[in-house]
Amino acid sequence: MLFTFLSLSLSLSLSLSLSLSLSVKPPTMSDDVFMEILARLPLKPLFRFKCVSRAWRRLISDDYFLRRLPLLTSAVFYQGNADAKEARFACTSGGGDLQECDLEFFPFHRDSDIVDCCSGLLLSYSRLRATFYVVSPITNRWVALPQTLKITHLAVLAFDPCHSSEYRVISFTGWIAQGSELEVFSSATGDWKQHSLQWGVDSDTMTATLRYLAGILYVVAFPNYIVAIDLDGMRCRRIELPEPIKPEGSIDKSGGFLHYTCSDGGRLKVWMLEHADGGEWVLKHSIEVATILGQVPVKMHQQLQLLALHPEREVVYLRAPGRLVSYDLEKEEAEVVCEFGKEERVYLVQIWLFPFSGHMSHCLAH
Repeated sequence: MLFTFLSLSLSLSLSLSLSLSLSVKPPTMSDDVFMEILARLPLKPLFRFKCVSRAWRRLISDDYFLRRLPLLTSAVFYQGNADAKEARFACTSGGGDLQECDLEFFPFHRDSDIVDCCSGLLLSYSRLRATFYVVSPITNRWVALPQTLKITHLAVLAFDPCHSSEYRVISFTGWIAQGSELEVFSSATGDWKQHSLQWGVDSDTMTATLRYLAGILYVVAFPNYIVAIDLDGMRCRRIELPEPIKPEGSIDKSGGFLHYTCSDGGRLKVWMLEHADGGEWVLKHSIEVATILGQVPVKMHQQLQLLALHPEREVVYLRAPGRLVSYDLEKEEAEVVCEFGKEERVYLVQIWLFPFSGHMSHCLAH
């Protein structure tokens, strides 16, 4: 079986080289065998292989094929002292360890700061040019945004590759008692639009814990609320959480439902909101943290940081020292997904897990 796969891989590599250099049609093979080979290749070659022929593009863009690929992981981190070093970006190329991405393709990366990240995209800002840039290290593409109309106090990048190839940048330009003035850039229109929002909670209760999913920006607010900001209709609604928020609390979607995951140090809890427009929170899982730590090669006194949920399965992702760990909530099994460095050298800012999608390759394509 291994010899067969290596032979097929060699044939694929040779046919690809011939196709790119001589425009020769690759040998015919069944779609199933072809998908088996492609599914084992790194992510970046897949983007390039879509250009070989219409048949290859059709196969690589097929939803069935894309669902078979492992989840992508991207992260923003600091190497060494977080106060003294510049932010860096790392990602996986279809499984395996996180690897730092070279940003040399982006000509302004040395005089720009990474101010936010979302699902594989970076939002950078150059004070020298007073310009925002949206950068895709996965596809090596970048775009400069038009200048904002007002001074930015806080900028947030919103991109959901499961939902659309459109991205948005939210620039908060002023605060009021229970709301904000803001400008929103949309890649669909190519310009900024001014808006005013009312949170429904005091502005000073809003936290930096947020998540963008399918057109909605969810923000956690003290003492026990989520503010859901509909970026299409520019409306806000308040969702009450089942218990006071914890410092390690996080928001995510799994199976199409909004989830709130938190840990009080002793137990990991996963709550699910029954209806998107409100309703009751259901406690789906409550797991002893010691149960997870017992399966991960870390010291028992060290803590796990909640990061994300699997978009479809009952799996939660956590950060252990130097590692990304998945925990199957139904099987109660932990597994080290990848390593991103030693704890004393790496300070993780944010990490995203998302399935491969054609929206990722189309984003910034123009």
